[in-house]
Amino acid sequence: MKIYILPVSHKLQPTQQIQLYPAHNKDFGVEQDFFRYVINNQHFLTDDPQFADWHYLPVFWTRWHVNHNFAQNGVEELQDAVERSILNKDKTFTICQYDDGPVVDLGSTTIFLASRKTNSGIDIPLLCSPHRVPLFKPAKKYLASFIGRLATYPLRQQVFDEIKGRNDVYLFDGNKGTRFFVQKTLQSKIALCPRGYGGSSFRLFEAMQLGVVPFLIGDIDTRPFKKYIDWDEISFYLTSADCLNDMLGSLDATITRQMGEKAAKIWQHELSYQRWCKYVIKELI
Repeated sequence: MKIYILPVSHKLQPTQQIQLYPAHNKDFGVEQDFFRYVINNQHFLTDDPQFADWHYLPVFWTRWHVNHNFAQNGVEELQDAVERSILNKDKTFTICQYDDGPVVDLGSTTIFLASRKTNSGIDIPLLCSPHRVPLFKPAKKYLASFIGRLATYPLRQQVFDEIKGRNDVYLFDGNKGTRFFVQKTLQSKIALCPRGYGGSSFRLFEAMQLGVVPFLIGDIDTRPFKKYIDWDEISFYLTSADCLNDMLGSLDATITRQMGEKAAKIWQHELSYQRWCKYVIKELI
């Protein structure tokens, strides 16, 4: 398979983003990571767009929209620039982390999305900078935990209300910093990952990195690359908070420990920066 990188205006690849998230994250994400991957794997590339099987549109969507007041302005300029860049929408694909997608009309372009909110698009991981893991991890203290903002999406409040009476679950609405988040997550067997404004959560992949079982809760199952990764071995999923109490009550501590260990290995070898990109290629073949 051969890929042609569509030439785009330098404006469509901003060098930085005015606001970073999560707070500990470096100014880097999956959009930049995949661009680096194809540049470093020249055997996929061709300079001839007619010979290419696919055209890659390397727009840094998240930086553009964040820098343009979260897509409140600049959309028409972006649309015009994209239209000038695309040669054949049926052969074009792009990588997008932004929660609302590219925002502009891309027609039949194949879109890989890190936080899909609709039934269209192909899921990819929503990654951030890895956390520093302490040499000596704290003992497990909680069955499950959630540390984050509830106001991001109504489902988060529903999760909070469903299990707030449990003594074996730690819940915190807000942000007390990265060290606090890492400490409480490591003290937990399960990291609750209710979707936010987007259909996925950084927390899911942060938990995997820390060796904690992620529990995605959301109307769309956005766990990526299901054809290649057995998510049932390393995570839990529910479409709503309704059965959460019963499910948490039925879990076995030994199983969750084994799942967390497997999750960390899958993150390291299959879903961390650069490692996940090969699955995009597999989806395109």
